[in-house]
Amino acid sequence: MPGFNIHLAIGKKYIEKQKYKNNSEKDIIIDERSFYNGIVAPDLVTDKKVSHYTAETNTSNLEKYLQGKVRLDLYLKENKVETDFEKGVFLHLFTDYLFFNEFFKKEYIKNITYQDFVRDLYYSYEKKNDYLNKKYNIDFSIFGDRLIKNIEKNKKEKNLKEDMKNRKLIFSEKDLDEFIEKVSSINIDEVVNEVIRKV
Repeated sequence: MPGFNIHLAIGKKYIEKQKYKNNSEKDIIIDERSFYNGIVAPDLVTDKKVSHYTAETNTSNLEKYLQGKVRLDLYLKENKVETDFEKGVFLHLFTDYLFFNEFFKKEYIKNITYQDFVRDLYYSYEKKNDYLNKKYNIDFSIFGDRLIKNIEKNKKEKNLKEDMKNRKLIFSEKDLDEFIEKVSSINIDEVVNEVIRKV
């Protein structure tokens, strides 16, 4: 559920960092276009519950619902993370996992409905996407109009065309920068192995 801008900023920073780290060749992204396509792939499907291996829970307990939005363990039981595309997919899912489980203040999550959370989230995206695009030089053009169409479709499906004047900004630029920095600093291979060990 992090917006495409967040995912692409993380991907871009990840590539930059891997070039300057003393990593083995298998950690470095060679085919950047394939990697970026992997990063957006899980959100460009008809049923995101399938692509994110979402647990069956309802939205009445938002905290529990968000904790089950991405099941990395189930994903890794059925998929490998070897190609640059697969690394992009995994980075997307890991980003979502951290976003749903660590990014938001617990007090906020405990005291809001799912529908209000989604409205606040999209309102916050609207307010911060220009900042992300400028700071991280996000380029949507490599995807044609697929991402823009997907964003509009999501807004329509979630009935977000209503008046957004009374929505709450639920993250700051500083929050976003810290999150992007944290996620883009991971070693994908190490995270994959850690998740597999826990299964």
